[in-house]
Amino acid sequence: MKKFTQKKQLTAVIMAASLAFASLTGCSSSSAGKEPAGQETEAAVNVSLDDVLNKIKEAYGEGYIPNTPMDDQMLNDVIGLSPELCESYVAEMPMISTFVETFIGVKAKEGKGDDVEKALTEYRERLVGDTMQYPMNVSKIQASQVVRHGDYVFFVMLGGPDDAAMEQGDEAALKSAEENNKIAIDVIDGFFK
Repeated sequence: MKKFTQKKQLTAVIMAASLAFASLTGCSSSSAGKEPAGQETEAAVNVSLDDVLNKIKEAYGEGYIPNTPMDDQMLNDVIGLSPELCESYVAEMPMISTFVETFIGVKAKEGKGDDVEKALTEYRERLVGDTMQYPMNVSKIQASQVVRHGDYVFFVMLGGPDDAAMEQGDEAALKSAEENNKIAIDVIDGFFK
């Protein structure tokens, strides 16, 4: 129990430092939030990805773990998503590799939504198939989702299982992780109603 508490304290310190850093440098790619005015997507809306990310961070509070913005190279090399497919994006992952919580929001270039969805789905499938994951991350990965609204495509792997669910076994852990991941899905869906 003491080890788990220390990990929470370390996470809180890292998150506080990263938030301070993010406030100085910004939290998204240089093209994020610069959607051309007046353009409509298949979803018939023009959503700010920064607004989506901020609302998700607000929903999770201190439970939002990703603290490192991804740049074009990380998006391409780690995720397998070419920035050339993106009109804009926001993408964050943890600084510490023992955590897997990740959020990616993309506004695909016109006609490239299928390609973006395919890349994010393939990334998710690689994670699910990776048998070398830390046991604490398995339910988080299995609960992850790719969500699409027209040209907007999201990869959501947030909100792992509650401690009590972890103690009850794999099935309870997965159910809890799915419920906690759904917090972000509901926020996203709310932007497209």
